[in-house]
Amino acid sequence: MINNPYTLTLLKAFDILNCFDLDDQEISIKEISARIEMPQSSVYRIIQSLEFVGMIFQNKETKKYRLGTKFISLSRKQSYLSNCLQIVTKQMELLGKETGETVNLATLNCDKITYIHRVECQHILRPNFVLNASYPAYKTGLGTVLLAELSDASLQWIYQNDADDIGCSYSYFVEVLRSVRRDGYAFDDQVFSPGLRCVAAPVKGPGGKSLFAISVSAPIIRMSDETYLKIRDLVVKRATAAAEEIMELG
Repeated sequence: MINNPYTLTLLKAFDILNCFDLDDQEISIKEISARIEMPQSSVYRIIQSLEFVGMIFQNKETKKYRLGTKFISLSRKQSYLSNCLQIVTKQMELLGKETGETVNLATLNCDKITYIHRVECQHILRPNFVLNASYPAYKTGLGTVLLAELSDASLQWIYQNDADDIGCSYSYFVEVLRSVRRDGYAFDDQVFSPGLRCVAAPVKGPGGKSLFAISVSAPIIRMSDETYLKIRDLVVKRATAAAEEIMELG
């Protein structure tokens, strides 16, 4: 049996923080409770901790909560990631011109990936992933390369929560990811969507940590085995170029 190595309270704290956005800058405990399907008493206990460290604060007039100064100070550190993103999107544009196919960019969030940028191809028949939408990481090439570097504890947690959907043994699941990590790329041969192929590679930052993953996806009628090999090399080349430029940021 695989033990869950994570604290559910911490995961729920992130769920609470994710409730805040431009449309809902102030939220009540009742609203948070309904969104994350958690008892109000439990929400209140977590909010007390978040308020203590400055991540949120309460508007004494409305009794609702807002993101705090600590969260804002952390957000300012995003300038580094913004610079990294500019570097990656530049390489994506070049990759799109080299392959003539759709180029995707994603980040990992627990057991899911979020598509954050795309370079469209000119073909009528093309992938149409929804930007800012989340998809199961283990069903995509992008997600597979990002999962490949996770710790054993993280992979155990993901498998425990998604075993039925993953549809294979834990040992095989880990074996596939180790192979992807060794190779430095992943090939999705119609796993995510019938008739669609995808090859992905990680974009690494300082310390070898993957910040993003980029991929080229195309219908199988345009990505034969021979074409796949050429595209694979180009994807790895552009991911490596982006990583080298990111390292120069310091």
